[in-house]
Amino acid sequence: MARRLKRILAGVAIGAGVLAAGLWVLIHTLGWHEERYQGEPLSYWLKQIESQEVAVSNQARGVLETQVIPQLTATMFHDTNDSSLRLGLIERLNGLPGVQILFIPADGRRGQAIDSLAEMGPRAKAAIPDLIKAVKGNDSVVRGPAARALGQIHSEPDVIIPLLMDCLDSPLEGVPEGAAAGLGEFGPLAKAAIPKLTELSKVREKDLRAAVQLALKKIDPEATTQGGVR
Repeated sequence: MARRLKRILAGVAIGAGVLAAGLWVLIHTLGWHEERYQGEPLSYWLKQIESQEVAVSNQARGVLETQVIPQLTATMFHDTNDSSLRLGLIERLNGLPGVQILFIPADGRRGQAIDSLAEMGPRAKAAIPDLIKAVKGNDSVVRGPAARALGQIHSEPDVIIPLLMDCLDSPLEGVPEGAAAGLGEFGPLAKAAIPKLTELSKVREKDLRAAVQLALKKIDPEATTQGGVR
């Protein structure tokens, strides 16, 4: 009887261990993980590209151009759906005591991809055609963030500044704000946008007004102070 009880208890313990291990694997599979390229996060490669060692810098540049930028632009355009099965599992597991699975919906992942491109600054120049395509498209999720990212990448001002100025007239939520932020990143190069930005600085929408006023201060602080923009 005692031996049988021991076998039962051992079986229960093994089953519980297998269940716990399976649950652990499931939780870590379903949750969000920072994207890695050749085993390292984007921040690592951005640091490596500044290395004084030519071989290290060239390797980092190659990873950015052949892996990071293509993957981020693909995410921006194509990562548009979430699996209903995955969402259901996450919801159920998050209902268990002590379980908290971090999950970023598709729209958030696409926005993060654009933010990562923006973080790269001029290093992401190769992404400009795709970002322009996003700005000119009908996808409201990416248009505003893409406009802002074009300013942070800070390249091709003769092309980008007129594009962003046109976006200031967009009726889509978030697009004029993103365009204003992008223009501000160009500083004095975007002086041609001052009249239109000055006009928008008086709108009632709080977020747009704040974005425009910040852009004006970056483009021409002295002129905006004289014009009454605080």
